[in-house]
Amino acid sequence: MRKLRTKKQKAKDKKQNSKIKNQNSELRTQNSPMRLLKMFLFVLIGLFGVITIIGLFIPSSVKVSRGIIIDADSTKVFEQLSDVKNWAQWMPWITADGGALVQLSPATNQPGSYFKWKGLQLKGSGTITLTNISQQLIKLKYELKDMNDSEGGFRITPSATNKKQTEVQWFMEYPLKWYPWERFYGIFFNHIMEPAFDKGLESFRSYVEVQAPVAS
Repeated sequence: MRKLRTKKQKAKDKKQNSKIKNQNSELRTQNSPMRLLKMFLFVLIGLFGVITIIGLFIPSSVKVSRGIIIDADSTKVFEQLSDVKNWAQWMPWITADGGALVQLSPATNQPGSYFKWKGLQLKGSGTITLTNISQQLIKLKYELKDMNDSEGGFRITPSATNKKQTEVQWFMEYPLKWYPWERFYGIFFNHIMEPAFDKGLESFRSYVEVQAPVAS
């Protein structure tokens, strides 16, 4: 009898253990999606933290600077660059969009004068304002669509060996916000703006050397 009871007890215990295992298995199955979601969130937060920390070591601004030598004296170059009414002849965002609409300030060659455009084909737009003007440095404020406001300008340097040649440097200092994705965007910013600056300077050289009127 004792052996019979022992066998029955073992069978009962085995059945109960099997039931507990099945219940635990069901609980694990139910909790599995939640555990995966928590793991995903932890990984995502950790990745964001790492990217943010790396972004803090990236400079908070990007400098773009392109230059060109023009076969014209510095006075002629200055007259063309310091008057926004001439910019439509060579500004890259205008020459690339034949239907762009251009608006100029009433006064076009003094601090506060602006060059404003809205593209039709390329859908770009912006305003560039003269903030300070001197014979060798013209300062600008850029307000371009989908970009942070920035500052820059033109440096005009007469050639030391040839009075009929002038070096023009077009530059921009673009500020970056603290957001990690914007800091990483700054790594590629030069590759976006440099071709536009190069194209603009080439067009400016052609305009000044061939078409631009000589001041009387």
